[in-house]
Amino acid sequence: MREGDRPDRCAVLISGYAFRHKLTGEGARQIISIHIPGDALDFQNLFLGEADHNVQMLTRGLVAEIPSHAIEELALSNHDVNRAILVSTLVEASIFREWALNIGRRDARTRIAHLLCEFAYRLTAYGVKPSGTYELPMTQEQLADATGLTAVHVNRVLQSLQREGLIDRDRRMVRFPSWERMRDVADFNPRYLHTREFHGSETLT
Repeated sequence: MREGDRPDRCAVLISGYAFRHKLTGEGARQIISIHIPGDALDFQNLFLGEADHNVQMLTRGLVAEIPSHAIEELALSNHDVNRAILVSTLVEASIFREWALNIGRRDARTRIAHLLCEFAYRLTAYGVKPSGTYELPMTQEQLADATGLTAVHVNRVLQSLQREGLIDRDRRMVRFPSWERMRDVADFNPRYLHTREFHGSETLT
């Protein structure tokens, strides 16, 4: 989806990863969220007629497209579906607030660590534990665009986190030797992800 589009369908990510981003007038990109399988990519367009940002695949994947009018009709006739759409939209807003805090008030080391923790925590819904190994499907340039840094700075921070024993990396594979230490360095509290709303209880502490 491109900024300015008037989509008549809503997309749900079945597999792979996607991201939202905005562009400045000069073409500089700011990534504003990362999406994992199961995420709806544009519920907001049920209510707003024109897209105000871009949605792009981060990796190869599968997307289900559902006509907007069909979702609207289902939401009006089914309380649970209506509530799920509302909760999904509110949680997205909560994540955006945390990302604004991350970029605006945390230093580079904490920003990168926080993004890595968020990604790992959200993947727990798919059976990945924070101390386990997962694939981070982002280049250093994309990490830079998500954290307001340069790719060179991101590389330095990742190397520093690795030297400190906070992460192990093998190309795009990432592992946290100690989830507790990494969480503290990242200033990470998963409250803003509202996992109880989706799963009934938090999977991690």
